[in-house]
This record gives sequence, C-alpha cells and structure tokens, in this order.
Amino acid sequence: MKINNLKYQIAAGVILVICGTLVLLSDYIKDKRDVVYSEMNLVLSSINMDENLNNQDNITSDESEEPKEEKNDNYTYEEYLGIVDISKIGLYKGFYNKNSNLNNVKFNLYVLPESNYPDTESGNLIIAGHSGNYNNSYFANLYLLELGDTINIHYNNKNYVYKIDKIYNEEKTGRVRILRNKSKTTLTLITCTKDDNYHQTIYIAYLISVE
Repeated sequence: MKINNLKYQIAAGVILVICGTLVLLSDYIKDKRDVVYSEMNLVLSSINMDENLNNQDNITSDESEEPKEEKNDNYTYEEYLGIVDISKIGLYKGFYNKNSNLNNVKFNLYVLPESNYPDTESGNLIIAGHSGNYNNSYFANLYLLELGDTINIHYNNKNYVYKIDKIYNEEKTGRVRILRNKSKTTLTLITCTKDDNYHQTIYIAYLISVE
C-alpha cells in the first residue's frame, strides 16, 4: 500500500513539473513574440526616407506614425484596397487603405502613411509586413526574391507590374533608408531580415507595365 502511495506521489510530482515547464515555456514564447512585435514597431515607428536620386542627393521625409498594434474589437468589415500578388513565393494578400484601422502590422500588411497609391506617377507605395513563423508573417518568404523578379499589385481594377531593381539590408536603428529613383513609380517592401535579429531587408521595385 505504501508503495502504491509512493508511486502516486511520484506521478503527481512529475505531472506538476511538466505543467510548470509548459507554463514557463508558454510565457517564454509569448515574450519572444512580443519582442519581435516591438522590434517591428520600432522599425516602422519612425521611417526616415532618404531617397537616392540620380544626382545622389539625399532627401529626408517626415517620420511616419507608429503602427497601431493594440487589439480593436470595433473593427468593421472592409474590402481590401489592393492585393500584393507574388506568384514566385505563393503570396496573394490584400492590403487596406492607409487610413483604415485595419491597416495594422499586427494583423495585416501595413501601408506606411508616406505611401502613394499605384496610380500616382513617380509615387512610392511602401508596404511592410512581418516575417518569421507566425500566422501574420505574410512576408516570410520574401527572402526568396531576386533582382529581376516581378511583383503584381492589383489596384482599382488594374494590375500594376513592378520589377525588382534593388535589394539591400539596413541595420535596425528605428529608421529605414529608401534608396530609389524618385522619377520612377516605385513599390517598396520592408520586412525583417531572415535569421537576423538586427537588420531589415528593403526591396525596391519599379513599375514596368499596367494591365
């Protein structure tokens, strides 16, 4: 009888240890996730667009507002304003108007306030998104893109085709340099660099056709 009681006590102790470990592991994962979100917020909270012109002059724009990550239970259904379509990596994801409360990097792709929409001549549509292994990591496979690859933006019943001209990494300093030819209609994609906690990757693509 004492042996059976001892077995039960040991089993109960093992179960308690396992439960405690799972709780600690869950908290650790949550903390790591929050760190990733915080880092992404830092990167997006003060975008400094140093746009490299043909004459190499640098122009600094205003800082962007920090993307809202708080939970909002008052979201109402809205149709996407446009679609990011990159067949090479199987990405087909909508984005919202930059003034919408659904334009939120925690849940969706994030259109930066400085952005111009695709039909603005010489404008720059700037979209940021998470990478990694989370459900909202829409840019997780962006690292597979190469110079010369094409990106489609479906907007206002037209298909805007962009060709990647430049890919570069920037240190996470709270600012991002967007180096582009301002005379060209541009698409800029921003995400965290794969397997690197200290940099983000910027993809510069220029409009080549409208279908």
